[in-house]
Amino acid sequence: MTAYIVSRVNIHDPDSITSYFGDAPETVEAYGSKYLARTNDLTQFEGDEQIDRMVILEFPDTKSANAWHNSQEYRPLRDQRWTAADAKIIMIPGE
Repeated sequence: MTAYIVSRVNIHDPDSITSYFGDAPETVEAYGSKYLARTNDLTQFEGDEQIDRMVILEFPDTKSANAWHNSQEYRPLRDQRWTAADAKIIMIPGE
């Protein structure tokens, strides 16, 4: 069953996050995932939460999504993101 990772990101160190943007896609692809969206161009219809960036990833299944998020390849990038941005990240099983 397909799984989606949805990230709402607020960036507080744009210079530091730039290399993350360049390096993360390789780790995503290594776990069979693809980007469905990754953009700063957002239109907010409801609510008042500020969001700088939205990312949606599609994985073959929840096992692959978990493996990527906890992988040795992604861990240093995740740590880098933690210092450059605040994010709310969820996994959603597909239908």
